[in-house]
Amino acid sequence: MRPGIGPADSGDSGDSGDSGDSGDSGSVGVLINSNNVIRPIGVSPALQQAKDANGNDAGWWPGYKWPPDDVAPFWQNSAPTRFPRRYWSPSLYAIAVLGEFVEATAPVSGFKWNSHGLQQLLANILAAANVADELKQLVELIEYRPGVMSEALAERAYLGTYWRGVLMFDGASAFWTSQLIEIALTVGQFQVMHYKRHFERPRPSQYSPSLLPPIEVPGHASFPSGHATESLLMALCLAEVMPPAASALVMVPNPGIGPPIPLPDSSPLLRMAQRIARNREVLGLHFPSDSEAGRVLARNSFDILKECTTVQHVINEAKKEWWP
Repeated sequence: MRPGIGPADSGDSGDSGDSGDSGDSGSVGVLINSNNVIRPIGVSPALQQAKDANGNDAGWWPGYKWPPDDVAPFWQNSAPTRFPRRYWSPSLYAIAVLGEFVEATAPVSGFKWNSHGLQQLLANILAAANVADELKQLVELIEYRPGVMSEALAERAYLGTYWRGVLMFDGASAFWTSQLIEIALTVGQFQVMHYKRHFERPRPSQYSPSLLPPIEVPGHASFPSGHATESLLMALCLAEVMPPAASALVMVPNPGIGPPIPLPDSSPLLRMAQRIARNREVLGLHFPSDSEAGRVLARNSFDILKECTTVQHVINEAKKEWWP
């Protein structure tokens, strides 16, 4: 499972999957940014046997530690100038970007990450929610659980796996794209936890024992949905860099006079985000209004995120991976 925001060193071990190839030991990039490598250093025998007092082989080899005493003083000469950017753990670098995000302002709405206006948008969704109707819908969705269970469990472990399937890429083939989705995931997690703590909405299963979620209910409040927020924020970021096969909306005939018009939320990226959020409702973990609030939060957070200098740089570099 992907680590959350926490101690930096403990999070590194979660990055063995950053390349997307943790299950393929023969793939290039399996160990990108991974602390799962163990590198023991013992005592290794010298190439030449020890000599006795007469200069003859003594029948045993001296053991050498690391670094070798005779040459170690001469080896401190690599003179690095900075930590290599591509060795950074993408998930930990994403945490560093949060410092820029909390200072940024969306140019049109004027919202910052914790603006009262953004909070009010979410409050309006919660106030308009009809709990009884939503619970009825969630009970009706129970019969769909067998069909989505494996998929929902994989999405619970790490959302990036599904974005890497929309159009093929991993940490080795598309470093900057992988970094971009980690930034989106981390910012989404940060945003949603802030507003979950503010609204403290109970989970659907607290209202209705009939829901009986098939997995443990996450240890945080229900509103807004984290999966809805994170998945849409990732989709919006990827739409900035991926080709139309993943990001373009489907065009449909105009019912009036004029050229075709775009079908809302019809790109593969946006439909995947919808699907991920909906699966959480099928499991009985979220109200539909939780998902709606997550989408509103994601779109507003994206407007803020695009104002971050580091994110602009990552987007520009990621575009080169898809548009050579």
